Amino acid sequence: GWIREAIDQGMPIDQFCRSILTGLGSTYDVPPANYYRALRKPDLRAEAVAQVFMGTRLGCAKCHNHPFEKWTQDQYYQFAAVFDGIDYEIIENKRFDNNDRNNFVGEQIVQLVDERSLKHPRSGSLPEPRFLGVETPVHSSESRLEELASWMTDPDHPLFVRVWINRIWSQLMGRGIVEPVDDFRSTNPPSNPALLDALTEDFIRSGFDLRHAIRTICGSRAYQLSAEPNLTNAEDTINFARAIPRRLDAEQLLDSIYLSLDTLPEFEGYDAPMRAISVPGIRAIYRPKRPTAGDTFLHLFGKPPRLTNSDTERVNDTSLAQVFELTSGATLNARLSQPDGYLHRLVEETPDDNALIHQLYWRTLTREPRAAENEPLVAYLQSAQDRRQAVEDITWALFNSKEFLLRP
Repeated sequence: GWIREAIDQGMPIDQFCRSILTGLGSTYDVPPANYYRALRKPDLRAEAVAQVFMGTRLGCAKCHNHPFEKWTQDQYYQFAAVFDGIDYEIIENKRFDNNDRNNFVGEQIVQLVDERSLKHPRSGSLPEPRFLGVETPVHSSESRLEELASWMTDPDHPLFVRVWINRIWSQLMGRGIVEPVDDFRSTNPPSNPALLDALTEDFIRSGFDLRHAIRTICGSRAYQLSAEPNLTNAEDTINFARAIPRRLDAEQLLDSIYLSLDTLPEFEGYDAPMRAISVPGIRAIYRPKRPTAGDTFLHLFGKPPRLTNSDTERVNDTSLAQVFELTSGATLNARLSQPDGYLHRLVEETPDDNALIHQLYWRTLTREPRAAENEPLVAYLQSAQDRRQAVEDITWALFNSKEFLLRP
């Protein structure tokens, strides 16, 4: 809810991230404090912050100097020491699953304490807290999270800005200028450095305005290119020479099906139907006790359980099981044959076949049918012995069309 409100009110990205990095207090009263509640150890906090906010994968430096990057084991533990001393006062914890260490239900107080427990594995001593790649140690233990947030979101620290503008670009274009989006390193350079630099500078000038960044990218020629290949760009997948069609994410696809049929999916653990994109947390995908058709669909189409820091946890690959789900699975067929559903009302209220086909196209593909599409479908309706069954068949075909499943 806090994230939705922040986006709705246009909170600048730097302020948004500062709130998360400095989030201490009650997990009920200070929503960003839940970020540290989910990360219970200093090393986990350091790896998460580095990867999410700086696009830097530190994990390999935990046991030895990073083999593919400049980070040393000393730097790893110095950065992890910044997050040492974060502790929890557990007010209540009624777990959904007592064996699930990732699950917390109830209020906790996230706080800074004087005790430190993190030790360097080689020396056995407490490492000196330092920001990543900075030689100067952190002086204040009481305000080190505020200092970290100020340092990280400083416009003069371009890595933070580059990571976030790259994420926005990836969401809109299907691929980051740096790919994967959370793996910024010298051996993984951007495909178009000048483009990333220009977007970074524009994002800083806008005051880290998310809407401005989206408007800038969507107004660009690159975003508006056709997905139709030609002789010069047919094999190109990294230079944004054309739009690359990709399947809708699991939540988008499920919501599109249900909203087209004027209903909402149900999920285990939640009292009322809701849009899949609005499901709070991970319970509808992570080990549900009694999974609904919606739960199964999201899992099958790659919604992640959100147990790692990486954006690559989401799986958008296609599979034969997905084909079976769309062609003969319970989710789609149950909605199409629902006795009192949208299709029943459409058949009852729209006796004109042309009007009915137009209505279906607007509901599913958000456009009118072309003449070459409309005429055979009308003929199919007129020849059908069971008009309701024929409408279900047509809707099924529209849901399984590339135009419905893919975003160009």
